[in-house]
Amino acid sequence: MIQGSPIKIWRKFKNRYRLLGNECLKCKMRHYPPVTLCKACGSRDLKEYLYPPVAKLITWSKIFAAPKGFEAYTPYVIAIVELEGGERMTTQIVDVEDKELIYEMKLKACFRRVYVDGEKGVIHYAVKFRPL
Repeated sequence: MIQGSPIKIWRKFKNRYRLLGNECLKCKMRHYPPVTLCKACGSRDLKEYLYPPVAKLITWSKIFAAPKGFEAYTPYVIAIVELEGGERMTTQIVDVEDKELIYEMKLKACFRRVYVDGEKGVIHYAVKFRPL
């Protein structure tokens, strides 16, 4: 399946498993994923910010021809969702048929399996979204 460095993956657990971004203490701009330098004012004075687990659906597509390693999971729906502060992220939509999706539909974050590294490998999880 997909081979990645466990060290690189573990380093990102905190952000992958939660909707964790950061907020600039100077201008209050929020960033997802977290940054080391504020995009608005250039400040390095940032604090962690945990986004609420609710988003709205902006656009989506049903994937029939998946990238290497994800062929077994097709078809699935990939979408761009908008978080509380207007930040957008690409994610998978689960527990719903693509025909039921509508623009600005409210979604809730959920924790799901993404893939497994081989038969006896590490199981990788991430945040996905489902209808609220």
